[in-house]
Formats: sequence, C-alpha cells, structure tokens
Amino acid sequence: MRSPARTVHPMLSSRPAGRFRATAAVLALAVLAVSGCGADSADSAVGGSEAAPVTGSGTDLTSKGSEGGGGAAVTEEQAQQDTAVGAAPAPAAVDSTDVAASVADRKLARRADISVTVKDVDAAATKVRAIASAAKGLVLAESVASESDIAATGGFSSITISVPTDQLDATLDKVAAIGKVHSRNTSTEDVTAQVVDTQSRLKTMQASVDRVRALMLQATKLGEIVTLEAELSRRQADLEALQSQLARLQDSVALAPVEVRLSTDEQVLADAVDDTGFLAGLSAGWRAFTGSVTVLLTVLGALLPFAVAGMLVIAPGVLWLRRRRVSGTDPVPTGGLVPAAAGSGAAGSGVAAQAPTQPPAAS
Repeated sequence: MRSPARTVHPMLSSRPAGRFRATAAVLALAVLAVSGCGADSADSAVGGSEAAPVTGSGTDLTSKGSEGGGGAAVTEEQAQQDTAVGAAPAPAAVDSTDVAASVADRKLARRADISVTVKDVDAAATKVRAIASAAKGLVLAESVASESDIAATGGFSSITISVPTDQLDATLDKVAAIGKVHSRNTSTEDVTAQVVDTQSRLKTMQASVDRVRALMLQATKLGEIVTLEAELSRRQADLEALQSQLARLQDSVALAPVEVRLSTDEQVLADAVDDTGFLAGLSAGWRAFTGSVTVLLTVLGALLPFAVAGMLVIAPGVLWLRRRRVSGTDPVPTGGLVPAAAGSGAAGSGVAAQAPTQPPAAS
C-alpha cells in the first residue's frame, strides 16, 4: 500500500535560507563599519584633527573616506615641512646640554698674560694691585722700574697676580681699561686626569695607613712594633706628599695667575713679548754671556780680599823657611886632608890615603 506523499509548506522551506542571508548582511555591515572607523582614525592621526563619529549607510562612509584622504594629503605635506624645519635645532639643543655638562665636570687650570701701554707706570701698577684686591686675589711678584728720564725705556713694570678662575675674564677687562692693550693671551690646561689619579692614589694610601695602624694596635712584640712604626712613617710620608700634590692641583684650578706688563713705550712691550727669531736668540745669548761674566767677576771680587790676606800671612813664612834651609847647609871644603874613604877595601889593605900635595908657595 503506497504511503501518502508529505506536503511541505513553502514558508517553512524558505526560513533557513532567509536566516543565513540576514546573518551575512549583518556581518558585511559590521566589516564596513570597522573599516570606516580605521580609515577615519588614521586620517585623524596624520592630520591632527579628531575623527567624526561613523554613522549612516555605506554611501556616507565612502564620501567621508574621500574627504579624509584629501585632508591627509595636505596634513602629511605640512608634517614633512615641519619636520624638515624643526629637525636641526633639536639635536643641537641636546648636544649643547651634553657639552655644558661635560665641561662642568672638567678640571681646568687657566692662566693669562696681558701687555698694556700706559702714561704713568707707578700709577698703573697701583691700579693693578687694587684690581687684584677687589677680585679677592693676591700679588705674587712685582718688578717696577720707572725711569721716565730715560728715553730708551721710559719705565717698565711686570706684575704677576693670582685671581679666582671665575674672575679671570673680568680682571683682564679691568686691566685692559688702564691703557692701550698691546697683547692679551689666555691658555687653559685640562688637569682632570691628574686630579682623578691623585685622588685615587690618595684614597688607596689612606686605606693602607689605616691598615698599618690597626696592625700596630694588635702587635705585642717589640720587633713587630718597631717594624710597623717604620712602615707607618714611610706610608704617612707618601700620603702627605699626595695630599700636597692634590692641593697644588686644586689651587691651579681654583686660581688663575695673570702676568701684567706695563710700559710707557710700546716697543719695550714688543721686545718683551717677541722672544723668537735670530735677533731674539742673539739678544738672549748676549744677556747670558754678560750675565756669566758678571757672575765670574763677582766671585773674583769676593775672593780677592781672602787671597790678599792669605798672601800677607803665608809669604813671610815661606821666606823664613827658604832662608833657614839655605843657612843650614854645610860649605864644601877647599883644602886640607880628605877623610879616608870608608869601606872594607881600604881597611883590608891598610894603605892610608895620602893627602894631595900642596903647591909650593911662591918665593
């Protein structure tokens, strides 16, 4: 018997296909929405403006994307120009900061010299001393020769002062205001390595001295105590030498010596500054020769009184000795018997020596 055929309602057969199409449409809309948001966020990152909220249909998203693309092209060009203009100053600022920090950590010893032509050497030297005192410095050496009546020199002064390093430039400016500057020179020496090395050696030596002192407290035998005391004295001397060396380095960093030359004649300053060349060498050699001759003559002059006194004392004694030696010698006989020759031969033969016959006297 044939079973009756099943009848399917058309609405029931179309429901699964409709659900699938609806799900696909929702997923497509979601993908379009996400892609539109990503494009708007990228445009806002390049152009610097906020992205508009993404709403509406796919047509609105397409139009907004085209507008955002034009704005991105403009802002991209501006960003490139800003980068090209502002790229150079940024590294320079960083480099200058690094250089300033590195220079601040360096230990620099500075010195300077300046030559000034003035009208009155004595008055100018007084002003230089006042400038050094105002800068909380001191005068290390001074040589003033004010001879205004001598046309060749007219007066010359050399003053060496020492001022704090941070006051060096200001001090040079004040000295330059005294008269007309002929020459002005400054030099800087980096002693950072020497300072660091000396500080390290000083720290090591201090620890060594402390160890020796600790051993002395534990020593009980006399021999050990004597040995440790000798070692402590040696290391203490080395420690004090390092401390003195470090103090000199710190003084050279903290204070800057300045040699100030003053004269009423600019040519005198030029001769004092220009110490190179054949003429300068010849002049230096002549000064050395005359200086040597002066020293030799000074020594001879100092020894001459002693030589004269020695001659006055020694000469009579020498004459007396010579006269005594001459008077003490026996005269040679001119006539008479000659004494017999001593010897074994004369004694054995028994022959007496005969005196030479005298010539007969003239009648």
